[in-house]
Parts: sequence; C-alpha cells; structure tokens
Amino acid sequence: MDLKSFYKSLKFFLKLLFIKKNYDVVFVSFNHFNRGKNGENIFFKPFIDVCKNNNLNYVYLEETDLKGAFNNYPRNKDAIPLDFITFLQVILRKLFSKENRDYSKYDIYYEREIKVSKFLKRLFFKNFKSNVYIMLAHNNVVLWREINKKAFIMDYQHGMIWNGHDSTMINNKPAPIKKLNNVKTLVYGKGFQELLISNDKTNFFNKKNVIPIGYYLPINSFKHKNNNKIILYTLQNVDMESNEKYYNIIKKIIFTNADFFEKNGYKIFFKNHPRYDKNDKLVFDKHFSFIYFINDNLSLKEFLRTKNVSIHITSKSTTAFDVALRGIPTIFIDMLKIRSPREMFVEQYKYPFENFIINKPIQLQKILNELENTEYYNKVSSKVYEWARYFYSDFDEKLFFKLVKQSKNV
Repeated sequence: MDLKSFYKSLKFFLKLLFIKKNYDVVFVSFNHFNRGKNGENIFFKPFIDVCKNNNLNYVYLEETDLKGAFNNYPRNKDAIPLDFITFLQVILRKLFSKENRDYSKYDIYYEREIKVSKFLKRLFFKNFKSNVYIMLAHNNVVLWREINKKAFIMDYQHGMIWNGHDSTMINNKPAPIKKLNNVKTLVYGKGFQELLISNDKTNFFNKKNVIPIGYYLPINSFKHKNNNKIILYTLQNVDMESNEKYYNIIKKIIFTNADFFEKNGYKIFFKNHPRYDKNDKLVFDKHFSFIYFINDNLSLKEFLRTKNVSIHITSKSTTAFDVALRGIPTIFIDMLKIRSPREMFVEQYKYPFENFIINKPIQLQKILNELENTEYYNKVSSKVYEWARYFYSDFDEKLFFKLVKQSKNV
C-alpha cells in the first residue's frame, strides 16, 4: 500500500465530513491509465482541458490495487486517491458477506455492492455533490449511482469494445452493471456507436446513451504512402496461463521467416503492452539482426513519429486502429485461439482485408511480398485509413460541454 497516497486520501474524505464539495464533473480511473508525462491520464486530458477553459469545477479520483499490482504505474499528483475508500470497501464487503452465499453470482454480488455503497454514502459522501461522473472501465459505478440517482454517469471507451467484451456486451446483451446503473457510453466514433446499437437485442444501447464524443488524441491527416519494410509488432496483455504459449507462437513466426526478413531488409520493432508483466518478457534465445525492442517509456505516438513504420503486426491489439489512422495496414496473427481477431476485426469491425489474418507463420511472407508493390500498398493504405475514420473522430469539445450543461437540468 502507498502510505503517502493513503494519507492524502484519508485527509480528503475526513474533511468531507464537515465541508461541502460541489463539482461540475468527477473523473474516475485506475492509476494504470496514467500513461502520459508526469503521470498524466491522457484519456482524460481533452475533457479536463474543456473544464479548465470553461471554468468548470472538477476533481480526478484515482483508484489503485491495494495489493500492489499497479505499483509500476505513477500516481497522478493532481488526483485525489481513493485508497481510503477502497480500503473501507474491502472491510465492508467482508462484514456484509453472509455465510453460504455464492458471490460469483451477479445478483448476490450486486446486492452486497449496494449495501456497501449506501453505507459509504451516508458516512463520507453526504457533502459530495456532482451531476456528471466520467469513468474508465466503469470504476465504482454502483457507488456513484447511490450518491446521485439522477447523475449522468458516463463510461469513456479506452480500447476495444465489441459484442463479446465482458464489460460492454455479451451475447447481444449489455453488461448488467451498465444497464442496472443507466450508464452512458462515450465512444470514439460512429462506427463503435453503430456496433453497440445494432448488436443489442435489449435496445438498451441507443443514440441517446451511446455518444460518439471522439478520440482522446488528435487524429493525424492521412500521410503514409510508402512501404519501407519497417514493422511494428505490438504485444498483447494475455493471461499468465497463456503467456508462454503466446510467446512461443511469436518465436515460431520469427524463426520460420528469419531468412526472409534478413534477405529482404526488414526491421521488426516489438512494443510491450502498457500493462505487461516486466518479470515475464519475450526473450529470443538467438540473436536476430532485424529485431529491436522499443523502450517502455516511449509512447506509441512518439515511436510512430520517430520511426516511419509501414506495416503493423499483432494478435488483436487496438493499435490496429491507431496505425490505420496513419494509413498503416495490420497483419493479424490468429494462432492463440483466444478472442480470435477474425471474430473481432472481420466479423464485427469489418476490417477491409480479410486475407491479412493468418494462422500459419509461412503465410506472412505472401502478404509482405504483395505489400512491396507500391500501387497495391497505396490502395491498402487508403482503404485502412477510410475504415478507421468511420470508427474514430476528433474529440468533440462542444458536445462534451453540452452534456455537462444538460446535466444541470436533471
């Protein structure tokens, strides 16, 4: 436990017993989303900029894992840590748990969360007021709904969402926690809005509660037009049980195609997932002159700016969208058999090149050979850019400000 953050948290919430706090907007996120410079949460940056530019009063509440799983990620110096509240929640859950009850069942789990949240509201949140809560990964949504039954509670997209994503939609039904708490979903663009609405059999997702607010980073104009044989390979954050199998697949791809990469002048840069386990790295037992590992402190945006990458390889990373917005095509590896990229990227996201999904290492050479043709590469580049632009739009500051103003009337 981070004692400094715990003390800061304790101090804030004890003051709430006596002092009223009114906020136009409350931001809530885990500290592992603090991936910008000096621990900045880059997902929230455009929202916070709107608040600052329009004199809106806001607070950033930062959660963490008290067991230390997120110790490698910085704490935001401007945020109020929720450590004290999280500590109380752990204790209250144990106190409110009844014997012989199966808390893996959602209705029983949810019943307990309601009790915990009501207790915390009466004790520490009587003087805490806001009509707008914006979260990443719907952090503590039950608590915020108990605090204000009429508040606009909004979950901002922070990566992949699809029919099959357990915190968004499963089997054509929205995640129970979203429906039970009437959570609005802020998405990157109309493509994601349409995907959620068209797949929802319950009609919970609609144009009023799935809002294309835009992407948190500025979208670059389409520029990339040449294949220079520099490849970015983004690694996944898979479960520990599958990690060894996952890395073995990557090694098989490299060993199978090593001669091809060397003879044809390819360079491959591996980038770790932001939440990868530093004790469990991808390591090759043989030196390859064409392989490089990107410094973990270098962001994807910075890397793409400094290296003129022309091809991307991954299993199912959301980076496929990031690079497509620069006209860079992705080759998907469908060999792990966990959340197949075919299911997500072809069937749901409608990726324009189904033949770019491979399940045998040798198939990679055929695609790379085809992309060496300048005319074909330019065609592919234009197509993937158009595809990504349907899903991603620039952040809409006016729309966010409008939502905050609307919340004042509820």
